[in-house]
Amino acid sequence: MAEEYRCPADDVLNCSTMTDRATDAAMWASVADTLRRKVLPQLTDAEARASTIQLIAMAIYAGRRGNDPQRRRLDELSNVLGASAGQDVLRSCIAVLADPYHRAHAPLRELLEEHLDDDLAGEVVLLKALENLLPDG
Repeated sequence: MAEEYRCPADDVLNCSTMTDRATDAAMWASVADTLRRKVLPQLTDAEARASTIQLIAMAIYAGRRGNDPQRRRLDELSNVLGASAGQDVLRSCIAVLADPYHRAHAPLRELLEEHLDDDLAGEVVLLKALENLLPDG
């Protein structure tokens, strides 16, 4: 493990040898916290407040949503389709789903339902973030 180096408190902007790197989640949490504690209380315009609340929720969501699952999902779909997977995996999925007698029809539907469930679970993070920010939430 690399030795930790701390820049002098009065020169942190000019320090190039720091080894600590904030995670994306930590940076987004900082953005959300700053908007919530410093910006939102200063706003009196209803539209500006609503927009700031949406920005706070988006920052919370961005910090918690994880990696983009697209590549993994395409690989999973290709595996389920087997020999039916063509160059365009999604187009191949459409063709298989249109044929209820295709051998991959049922497993493909199950996998797509799993993907949908994952998406909905991810969206709950955004909804929860908004819920905690709204006065009636």
